[in-house]
Amino acid sequence: IQQYLKKGQVSIMEHHPFLSFDNGLEITYSDIKEKKSGSEYITIYFEQPNESGTDFKSAQCDYPCGSFTNIKGYSSEEINGLWKHVAKAGPLAMSFEKGAKYA
Repeated sequence: IQQYLKKGQVSIMEHHPFLSFDNGLEITYSDIKEKKSGSEYITIYFEQPNESGTDFKSAQCDYPCGSFTNIKGYSSEEINGLWKHVAKAGPLAMSFEKGAKYA
């Protein structure tokens, strides 16, 4: 669990586990966040061991309508491959979070 400050208050943001793959890729997602415009989004996080197994590659993407940021260790080609996971996982993770938020 990560803590961050928002408008002078301490809030909790969790990374919810979502998918794990045989190649070590782990996909998690955040709680719903809100942009200044009022639109809601989640952040999808990607992490997997590098080829040597000595460190991790990582990246994140805001969904919907985000781009990849905080990219560490992934090539441009690998990031292009992660877009398919954003397209498939994003709508489902967002629906999970909306269900949890409004439950």
